[in-house]
Amino acid sequence: MFAAEAPPGIGKTFALLVPAMLYLSETENDESKRILVLTAGITLQEQLIAKDIPNLNSLLELDMPYGLLKGRRNYVCLRKAANLDNSGYLDFNQDGGHASLVISEWLRVTERGDLSELSMAPDSPAILHVASSSKSCLGNNCPFMRGSCFVHKNFRIAQDWKIVVANYHLYFSHAVIGGFPVSYDILICDEAHRISDCARSVIAVEASGDDAKRLFRPRQIQPYEQFLSKFSINLQEVLEKMDLCRVHAESLYDLLQLFRDGESMTRQDEGFIKKVKELSASIDAMLRPMQLLDDAAADGAFNENYNSKEAAEVLNWKREVKEFEQALLWCASVGKFPEWAYWRTGNAVCSAPVKCPEIVSEAISIGKPEKSFFISATLTIENDFDFWIRETGIEPDKTLVVDSPFDFLSQMNGVIIPVEERVGSPSYDDLAARAVEKLCEVNGGRTLVLLSSIRLMRVVASRMKRRAREYNVLVQGEHSQASLLKRFREDETSVLIGCVSFREGVDIPGDGLTQVIIDRIPFPHPRDPLTQARGELEGRDSFMRVTLPMAKMFLRQAVGRLIRNKTDKGQVVILDGRVLDRKDWKVLECLPKSKFTRMIIKNNAQ
Repeated sequence: MFAAEAPPGIGKTFALLVPAMLYLSETENDESKRILVLTAGITLQEQLIAKDIPNLNSLLELDMPYGLLKGRRNYVCLRKAANLDNSGYLDFNQDGGHASLVISEWLRVTERGDLSELSMAPDSPAILHVASSSKSCLGNNCPFMRGSCFVHKNFRIAQDWKIVVANYHLYFSHAVIGGFPVSYDILICDEAHRISDCARSVIAVEASGDDAKRLFRPRQIQPYEQFLSKFSINLQEVLEKMDLCRVHAESLYDLLQLFRDGESMTRQDEGFIKKVKELSASIDAMLRPMQLLDDAAADGAFNENYNSKEAAEVLNWKREVKEFEQALLWCASVGKFPEWAYWRTGNAVCSAPVKCPEIVSEAISIGKPEKSFFISATLTIENDFDFWIRETGIEPDKTLVVDSPFDFLSQMNGVIIPVEERVGSPSYDDLAARAVEKLCEVNGGRTLVLLSSIRLMRVVASRMKRRAREYNVLVQGEHSQASLLKRFREDETSVLIGCVSFREGVDIPGDGLTQVIIDRIPFPHPRDPLTQARGELEGRDSFMRVTLPMAKMFLRQAVGRLIRNKTDKGQVVILDGRVLDRKDWKVLECLPKSKFTRMIIKNNAQ
């Protein structure tokens, strides 16, 4: 195993892909040889597919087939989409069925079923309605599985690629249940500082009120009355018990609203666990008559010629209900705190492991590649890999830290603007928004704005769009990430406003990006459940051992969006005076060697 840190913009991915591709070209007789490239975000994946790998194929005079495998939710589920136009097009946000019509027409021509082909926001209700998900997948019992399912179709196509690009979330979601569905011999992990976070998100557990409402709706099983009757299952009896589940679930999630949103749950709440156990008992009673279906399935009673679709739908619903029950019991028990964090967010209870190095290291080794490489612009703290090794459990045989070839003293100017207000207060949002607006005006656009919260992003975007400007304002969430970056590259005076997902993988060399604005050092919120649990686990040294090193890594990633080649010039602005004031944190030492100066904003500025 080999781990390397090198600055943004110098071609880390090329440095690993070139020898890997040449190695594969020398083993043409072994058609099974394959490279797997994993990244944290879609931005870098699409850059690899649209630009980097095609260019390398050309430069190396190779013709290696390659492609991108995305997570399941990026593909349309044909079973879900089948009901869009059954009886008039479904209406989303009172659009008169327009989105349904667009999706239905697209389904007739799409070859990959990739939802990013649609010109709709990723969080559009219509997109969410038809997106594939592991929860609702019927597996081999789905009528669209054989030959039609886009998720499995893309995995079949990938067997013919020599270079497969995917993300960590997809990789870990398969690794934890047995292994990645495409074999590989060389593993390249880019953006490797994100490995632990991605693994944690896959392992995390959630039980939401929305799931309860959906699962305990009578229409989940009403269409299958005739099928259930064949197994002497009384639908009316099941519906009565489902109604009791629904009553218990409503009472439970009403009580959940008394917990502070986002606050860590450190011990079991007696009233809450009592209601969880009541719901669990009612779920068991509802499902008990359906044990006959499990027995029949185990005996092979269901096949493609006999009730397979009905059985698949009912058994999948039953599986989802049990998984919801287990997740709810786990989250309410608070049984593994502080090794696991527990909290409420919205109408859901959640839990996630605080540390997962054993899970990460086991998942990374499960494919048994000949060679594994881990690269990032931020793997070390003061040239030491120890923090990353502790977080991931990955112990490389060799490590390398590469200095930057860029002259940051002459290419980059640093500005620190202290916003002396409490983060999250309206006055902070207003000051930050006015600072961003003024900085963009002075710079003539050409700016990437990286903000610490969705809330602040919306405040800044609203202010920036309030009046006509000489440049376009692009905002995360209004279009797909790939579409936003394409527009940002093509319109050299535009401003792109985003959050965490734009801190990495954004490569805009030249005059189209001459300013990066970051609102603050990217610390997690002090009441963040994972941070609180980690504090309990690590003790008083948690901030210096974990929180600060992670924040410095993320800040370095964000600053690294600016200088991408030897001719780039511009300024980085950080709206956080602690960069200069907290000398014991050594924040400047982790940033490119440049001159940072302080600028003051007056509170009464307009």
